[in-house]
Amino acid sequence: MPLVNGLLWALGLLLTFYSWSHFRRNKIVASLLGPKPSSWLYGNLPELLFTKSYGEYEYGWQKTFGMTYRLQGCMGESRVFTSDPVALRAMFKNNKVFVITQYHRYLASMLMGDSSVFGATHAVHRRIRTVFNPAFTQGYSQSLLPIVQTIANKLAEKIGQDCGQSSHEADGHQYDIYEIIQHATSDVVAEAVMGYQFNSIETGGDEVSKNHHNVIALSSSRTKSALLADSFIPYIPRWIFNAALHLPIEGSQGILRYQKVMKAWSSMLLRQKKDNLNLGIRADGDLLSTNSTDTAVVEANEEQKGSTKLNPDEIKHQIPSVMGNTIAFALHEFAQCPEWQAKVRDEVIKARESRNGELRASDFDKLLCLNAHIKEILRFYAPLPITERETSEDTVLPLSKPVITKDGREITEIPLRKGEVIICALASYNRNTEIWGEDADTFNPYRWLDERAEHESGKSSVGPYANLILETQVILAELVAKFCFDPVKGPQGSVRPAVAITLQPVSEQGVPHLPLLVKPAETQWL
Repeated sequence: MPLVNGLLWALGLLLTFYSWSHFRRNKIVASLLGPKPSSWLYGNLPELLFTKSYGEYEYGWQKTFGMTYRLQGCMGESRVFTSDPVALRAMFKNNKVFVITQYHRYLASMLMGDSSVFGATHAVHRRIRTVFNPAFTQGYSQSLLPIVQTIANKLAEKIGQDCGQSSHEADGHQYDIYEIIQHATSDVVAEAVMGYQFNSIETGGDEVSKNHHNVIALSSSRTKSALLADSFIPYIPRWIFNAALHLPIEGSQGILRYQKVMKAWSSMLLRQKKDNLNLGIRADGDLLSTNSTDTAVVEANEEQKGSTKLNPDEIKHQIPSVMGNTIAFALHEFAQCPEWQAKVRDEVIKARESRNGELRASDFDKLLCLNAHIKEILRFYAPLPITERETSEDTVLPLSKPVITKDGREITEIPLRKGEVIICALASYNRNTEIWGEDADTFNPYRWLDERAEHESGKSSVGPYANLILETQVILAELVAKFCFDPVKGPQGSVRPAVAITLQPVSEQGVPHLPLLVKPAETQWL
């Protein structure tokens, strides 16, 4: 009987949701052309998210239906799916009207706390930026260089040890470099942002870093039933959502462990930084303390007054950060083209020779080939391939190109009701032939060096990742100068991009990995 009652309750909830969504149906959005869903229950979401390689269907949809079309979500819900540059610009510029969806606010709260910048409301997001912006200046970025260089050197030493640097195997040592790259970027973020040493490269990390990696791995395993559950989350009262985290299942328990560890650790860290500030003790340059060039976060927050000042929770929940899939994909593409890899290596080594081995922060911006490689990685492997926005009021979505509806009407803007969700197709934007040319589906770093470079620089996909560029430049320069990377042949060397919060390289079984053949470069010690 309890099972029957549960099934009836679930069926009632399903019918209520369907009736409500059908009543609120936006007829304009429903009239847009779009791909036929594989099922009414799951819509087009399995083709969008569960393909062998991300974008298998999505990039084809764009070629068929254009930059803006209708995508069906769970239970017949129609959503606008757009890569239109005018539409994207309007949504990201007006974050008071186009807000982070309630689902993503719940998710960000669950993983990173109620005050995470990833789930903050417009007002809280503005206050967080007020406090954090002083630290993201050119002077602060330059002060990070010694930290990043030290960690990059440790990373190269560890790879050399693991691969038997003195053996010089003819074809190179087969090595899954993915995990050690994640450890290195964790160390950079921990030390540069927080003045805290994870020592992940040498030890695999402490309890904090291990819990962080575990929860990211947990979030990468999604199923069709999870898609269906996700569609109900915005309509579930917050207290029920929070209570569900205490269920005796592996996923919930893993998230609770992560929350407990992060809360205790980040509170301790922030309290220590504040105490040092009160005692006049200045740190060597991490983001949360005060450095020699800029006012950093803790001091900047102490200078705020009234409602603009962040409470401790609002600072400590900004600490968790996205890690190093960009570097992993960069090494993967180096392995696919040894001639290009050699060209970048030669550029880095010549620059080092001119500086007696130590590059300054400004020198990295002059490494044209290395930077072309990074820009093309960010374009071809968009770190955040899709994201969503929800309307906080009735509004219209402007378009750069008109779209044709099912009945042949041409519309230049889409009216939206309060509470409608729009899918922002950032990866599709980066594959749009009207923007990037006929070779948009080809990895081609030369596009940033040839006559198109000046034209395409204004369309750079770096955007919100600009503050991660120095870290990427330093680590890639260190690795490509010291090692040669070649692909692993056969099924065990298969690498495909899959979405799990961010885009990451995975095996045929969906496990994050990046196997490469690694050997010392002949010019490694120059």
